[in-house]
Formats: sequence, structure tokens, C-alpha cells
Amino acid sequence: MKQSIWRNKKGQIQGVDFALAMVIFMIMFAEVIVLSLSYIEPKFQNLDDQAFQSQASQISEMFFGSTGYPSHWEYNLTTRFNSFGLREIGSTNLDANKLSRINSKGLYFLDYNNLKGNLSQERNFGFQLHIESIFDVNGIFTLSLPTATIDISTTVENCTVWSFLVGPSGTILYTNRSVTDSTGKLSNTFTLAASPNGFYTLVIFAQSREGCFAVDVQNGVIGPETYMGLKLLVQEQEKNNGLASITTENDGTLVSLRAINLFPYKIGEEKFGNESVTIASPTTNEILSLRLPTNGTCVTLLTGINGASEYTRKYFVFPSQLSNKFGTIFGDDTLPNNVEVFKTEKLVIIRQCIFKAVFYIWPE
Repeated sequence: MKQSIWRNKKGQIQGVDFALAMVIFMIMFAEVIVLSLSYIEPKFQNLDDQAFQSQASQISEMFFGSTGYPSHWEYNLTTRFNSFGLREIGSTNLDANKLSRINSKGLYFLDYNNLKGNLSQERNFGFQLHIESIFDVNGIFTLSLPTATIDISTTVENCTVWSFLVGPSGTILYTNRSVTDSTGKLSNTFTLAASPNGFYTLVIFAQSREGCFAVDVQNGVIGPETYMGLKLLVQEQEKNNGLASITTENDGTLVSLRAINLFPYKIGEEKFGNESVTIASPTTNEILSLRLPTNGTCVTLLTGINGASEYTRKYFVFPSQLSNKFGTIFGDDTLPNNVEVFKTEKLVIIRQCIFKAVFYIWPE
């Protein structure tokens, strides 16, 4: 009898053990599932990030490594290109004429949103492109008859500096070639016979001892500022003959249009540091031709005068610098702070000048 009772209790204990084991198994299985899901989700996110970085890298390479198609798309001012790229044909350098088309202050400036659609049809993204000098130069001019003062500062010392002051009619009032001191400073004082109403523009080129260039342009105006719809685009002529093609537009009220190109010159050759042309009674669209240095940098000033003897002025730096300084950054003007931003930074050569290029791209 005792043996029978013992056998029943033993069977009950075995059933409890089995149930307990199943409960433990189910808990462990659930934990494995939870851990697996938490592991898999970041993996999918990581793959998505990798896909975007790969696409961002391809788009960055398109900007810097492709000529675009057709390869001379920069001269086609009326129709869209098939593919985009800023590289110069037959070279690893960037093309200054292509850069002119993405200068937001230039005539026939390429639209940011249209270009985004051209670059990628697969997903939305934003981008921003900077191209600027390795160092900086800044100038201030003060008109106080009968004298005027130009104060210049550079972020590196002992730079060669060229200064031009251009008056309201578009003529050069003063030019000088000097060297900044060990603190990067330079000040020049000169005499002015008169200061009639209109625009006064200070153009400065600075060259470091390593041969890199920086540019500054400062516009000042005496009297009211007049708007005449003046715009311009500066490119080298397509046949690469050392001449600039300056495409202009105005509102039709001009009685005179004057363009002047300014660029660094050798000692004693001030007269070779500029070239100008004047058109009387211009039409609303004019294309002007001026000498262009085959290397280095230059600044074009365009001055319009209307029947009331009022002046307006626009300038164009060639090659275009895409920077905060000139208000010409290409793309979205602010970087997002809630997504990962892909960044490419490199040194680039444009017309035998070295510039710093920074390209940002992010998913939207």
C-alpha cells in the first residue's frame, strides 16, 4: 500500500517539473525574440545610413569629378543639361566658367531645386557648396576730402596686395601695389580731387608668399542708390582666346553702360591691371568683350548710368567664390541639425589658383 502511494506522488512531481521547465523555456524564448528585434532594427537603420553615404559620395564625385553632359553645358544659357559636373575638360581642375553658372548673384544662375532633381531621382536631399580662398583679405576705404584712406588686413602676413578704387563713372581713381607687414596690415592715404554722388568700389587682390590669392570687394555709395535691373555673367569665351564674355541685362533706362576688368599686375605695369569698354545707348541685353588673364583671378565691375545721371553698379568675381563673404554659397543656406550631414572637404585648382572646397549633403 505504501509503495502505491509513493508511485502516485512521484508522478505528480514529474508533472510539476515539466510545467516549470516549459515556463522557463517560454520566458527565455521571449527574451531571445526581444533581443533579436532590438538587434535587427539598428542593423536596418545602419544599412539605410550606408546607402545614403554611398549615394552622397557618388553625388560629391559628380560635382568635383565630372564635366557634366554635354561637357560644355555652361555655355548653353537657355536649355537644361542632361547631367551636372564642375570639372574642366581634359583636366582634374574645376572649370571657372561652370562655377559662374552657380554663382547666385550671376545672370542665368542655375536653380537649386531644379539641380537637385537632376542629380538624383531616388530620394530627396539637400546640399550646400562652398568654394573660397585659403586665407582672407578685408579692406575698408574712407572718403574725407581732400584725402582718402584704404585700410587692408590679411589673415597671413607679408602678402602682396593690389588695391583699386573705382569711381561713379567706372573710372579708376586710385591703384596701388604694396606688401602687408608682419601682422598682415596695410594702410594707404591718397588725394581725391572730388567725390560726386554715385558708387565707389574698392577691389583688393592679395597674394600669399605661397602664391595663393584672396579677393575683397567693398561697395560704397554717396547719395541714393538706384536700381536699374543691372545683372551680369562673366565667362571666358568658348574658344578660350583669353577674352571674357560679359553677358549683361538691364531694365532699358540706361544711357551708358561701362564694364571694367581688374586683375593683379607686375611692378610698373599698372596699365595692364585693367581693361574697360563703354557702350552708349545700350540695349536691354548686351554682350561685352574684355581681356581676361589666362590664370589667376579678376573682378568685373559693371556700371550703368540713366538719363537722370544716376548710377548703379554690380560686380562679379572670376573665378566665382561661393562663400558667406560674397553671399554666393550654392545650395541651401542653412545646415540641418537633426540629421546626419555627409561632408567632403578638399583643395581644388581653378585657373591655376588653389581654393578650399567644402560640400555638404543630407537626406530630407
